[in-house]
This record gives sequence, structure tokens and C-alpha cells, in this order.
Amino acid sequence: MSTTKQDYEPMAVAVADKGVPMVEVSAPSDLPGGYVFDAVANGQTFSVTVPAGGVSRGQTFSAPFVPGGGGVSASAVPEGRWKDGLCDCCMFGCCHPALWMGICCRLALLGQVQNRLRLNWLGERANPGDQSPFKVLLGISIFAMVWSQLFSSLLKGYIDPSTGLPIEGSPYWAIYAVNLAFSCAVGIFSIYVILKTRQHIRESSGIPEESCQGCEDCCCAFWCGCCTVTQMARQTAEYETYVAQCCSETGLPVSAPQLQFGGAHIV
Repeated sequence: MSTTKQDYEPMAVAVADKGVPMVEVSAPSDLPGGYVFDAVANGQTFSVTVPAGGVSRGQTFSAPFVPGGGGVSASAVPEGRWKDGLCDCCMFGCCHPALWMGICCRLALLGQVQNRLRLNWLGERANPGDQSPFKVLLGISIFAMVWSQLFSSLLKGYIDPSTGLPIEGSPYWAIYAVNLAFSCAVGIFSIYVILKTRQHIRESSGIPEESCQGCEDCCCAFWCGCCTVTQMARQTAEYETYVAQCCSETGLPVSAPQLQFGGAHIV
């Protein structure tokens, strides 16, 4: 990536007059005016210059579609099919960062996938200025872990060591009910955001349901959230080319091009 201070508007008008097609690009993050990044459209990479004044994450703006590198094709997300199967979690090895993210903190991995797709943390199309889904879902995951440990310690304090049963008259069952309700809420929320993200990928890529017609996304999210999220991570990244990262907003290096799932259109 590089930056430039040249004025964007005259450049856009000039290339438009020469018949160069324009594309609508969705900003992958908050970017300053003049910043240059790579995007992908029609399987080809091209450079995009942010207009003067900068853009917010999710904001769309027009850019000339001039494929770079002599029009060399990029590895685009396949249309109408998944790259691999739901159970191909170890395709890139048992130590792959995305696999362990899916096992240990699947919501954080989901947030990285949503960042790639320009979605918010609820699986809807992101609006300019929206919070990063990776940060939001990582925060929810950490809060849930702390909550679980705290309430487990509280419940142990109301167990009679001689019988192993709750102490009569203690608030054990009230605390247990609150903890159970919170756990159910987190579980339902996880299923919802996973199915919404998977549904977005299927609809954007034209992938038909293969089983459980009408509720495949829900079934995948409910029965195997880990496998579902890691499959979506593989679908939206080129792990053969770019090394996965655990702590970045997208789970990929900054040099990785933005994959376009309905984010760039020829106009």
C-alpha cells in the first residue's frame, strides 16, 4: 500500500471522459483522503484512491476501474459453490490460526470475516462509522468468559462441601438461573450472527442450499458453529497466498486485497 496527495476528483473526471468504466467501492475501513489500496472486481485487482476528505468504513464512492499489473486476474471467490466442505477445518494444517480462532474464540473469527464482507457485528450491511465487528465480537467473547468464571466461583461458594449439594436457603438457584439465562442469550446471539453472515455469503455468491432447504444456514450455525465459521473464513480469504493473523481486523495482512462480495459494481 502507498499514499498520495494528488487531487482525486480531476483524475476521476478525466478517466471517465476517456470511457474508462467506474465502480462503486465500499471502504474497508476509515481511510484518509489520498490513501491508495487494492480492490478486486471481475476477478481483477485495481488501485483505488480515496477522495479528498477521506471516507468512513462502509461508505461507498466511485473509482475508475483500471486493472493493475497488466490486467492480471486475481483469485476470486468462486460463484455458486463453496471453496471446500464444512468439515475441511484442517485443510491448512492443524496449527492454522483460523482453525484455533474458530475453536477458542469463534465470534472473534466471525468478526474478521464480517470485516472482509463489510458487514456490521449483527451480520447486516455496515454503515459509515459503524464499530468494527471484530472489536465488538471480541469484546462480547471476553465478557462472556469473565462472566462464566465469575458465576462459577459464586456458585461454588453456595455448595455444601459435605454433601456436594446447594446449601438450603442460599441464593444458589437464583444465581444459577441468571447464569443460565445469560448463557442461553449468548448462544442464541451466536447462532443468529453466524447464520446471518453465512446467508450473506450464500446470497452474494449465488450458492444454493444443498440440504435442509430453507434452514441450512440455521442448522449449520446451531449444530456446528465452529465448522461453519472456519468455512466462511476460508471462503473469504486466500490462505494459500496470505498468512492468517489472529489479532488483525480482517485476520489477514494489510497487503491482502479486499474481496468484493457485492462491494464493487461496474457502473
